[in-house]
Formats: sequence, C-alpha cells, structure tokens
Amino acid sequence: MRNELSTKLRTVVSWSDYKIDPRYFVLLFLSSFAVAGQVYLGFFQKWDAVIVSVIASAGTELVLYRLKRGTWQFPLSAVITGIGVSLLLSSHVVWAYALTSFLAIVIKYAIRFKGGHIFNPNNVAMVIMLFMLPEFAVSTPKQWTNGLPVMAVILALGIVVCYIANRLDSVLTFLGSFTLFALIRHFYFGAPLYAALGPLLGASLQLFSFFMITDPKSSPTTCKGRMLFAFSVAALDAVFRINRIPNPQFYALFVVCLLMLIPYRLWAERKAKAEAAIQS
Repeated sequence: MRNELSTKLRTVVSWSDYKIDPRYFVLLFLSSFAVAGQVYLGFFQKWDAVIVSVIASAGTELVLYRLKRGTWQFPLSAVITGIGVSLLLSSHVVWAYALTSFLAIVIKYAIRFKGGHIFNPNNVAMVIMLFMLPEFAVSTPKQWTNGLPVMAVILALGIVVCYIANRLDSVLTFLGSFTLFALIRHFYFGAPLYAALGPLLGASLQLFSFFMITDPKSSPTTCKGRMLFAFSVAALDAVFRINRIPNPQFYALFVVCLLMLIPYRLWAERKAKAEAAIQS
C-alpha cells in the first residue's frame, strides 16, 4: 500500500511538470545583450529599435495565430524574433526594424512544408532587407568591441543556452568548420589571417552561430543532420567570402535551407512511415 502511494506521488510530482521551455533561455540570452548594448556597450541601435521590432513581430504573430488557430497565445517566439532583429539589423530609420520583424513572421506562416517553416524567420527577413534595401539596412557592425572579455561572455552564455536547447552540436560544428575554412582561405587564397578569423569575434557571427543556425524549426532533428547542415552553411559561407560577397553567412544559411530542408523532411517522413510499418 505504501509503495503504491509513493509511486502515485512520484507520478503527480514529476520534474517534467516543471521543465522550462528552452526558448526562455534564448530570450534571456538575447535580452541580456540588448540591455547591455544600451547601458554599457553603446550600441548603434537604440531602445526605439528594440521596442519597434518587438511590437511589430509580436503584433503580427498575435494576429496571424488568431486567424489560423482561432485563439490567442503569448507570442514568445515572436518576441525572440523581434529582439534578434533589433540586434542583427542596423538602420538609420526605425521603420526598417518594423518591416524586417513583420516580414520574418509573415514568411514563417506563409512558406511552410510538411508542418514546418523552411527558413529561419530572422534570416530570411535579413536576406530580403540586405538584398532589396541595402540603403536602409546593413548587418550588425562590430559593436561589441570585439574584446576578449565580451567574447568570453558571449561564448559562455551561448554555449549554456544551446546545450539546454540540445543544439550545441550545430554551434560547435559551424564554429569549427568556419575556423577550418578561414585557415584555408588564409593559406590557399591569400586572405589575411586576422581578416579570415576576425568574424569569430564579431557580434553578427556570434548571434548567427548561437541564434540562427540552432533554430529547431528550420534545422534537422538528428545530430548527424544538424552537423551536416552546419558544415554546409560554413562551407558555402567560405565560398561567398572568397568571392567577396557581403553578408555571406545570411545568404549561406538561406541557400542551405532552400536546398536541404525540403529533401530532408521528405526523407524523414519516409523513414518514419517505414519504421511505423515495421512496428505494426
């Protein structure tokens, strides 16, 4: 009798009931740098850019979710998207932040395949803005001073967040592959060593590594798939850098998502059906 009661109590009071959504850690990660940028680091983007980005992304998410599901839900992912836009984008006009955030959410709902969106919302919106409106939008400058203390903080928080979200394999593969290709560009293509490795200390690549390629909705679900995905992004990024294409990491992720995710989801669906047939 006592054993049965103990088992029931363990069932009711389960740690899984208190599991925190990993997105809250991502939100904490991005928010900490948004605040630090305004208070300590002197970011080019001011509070109006952060506020406008979040309002635009969250408002768009609320409306589209209501239209699609017929109910309301707190737009956690959209808030993360808005803060990400405010950190990744630099513009002298506030409406550019609103437009980028709006595009990110709309495209997330509009372009879907097999139950999920194909592109990372922030990335596809950045690609559109950087390509179509370069006079109003540029990627984040080197605004975190590129100093080692700041780099250490970014790495520590990023690694913790990605470990909790089970996406550390993507980050380590991308950063390792980027370093490898940077050395290849230095020794075989004549790129200065500091210029080749320098982006590793930059705000844009750090946010890209810890925030974009780790998106669960627009990356493979298996460890091997994520590692291949991250390696492919780093390889294409290197090709773009060799050819002096600006904003190469954003374009690389866009192309890899376009070419890889649709075949991957088709393969994953067939595999799941085959396993279900065997089990039945």
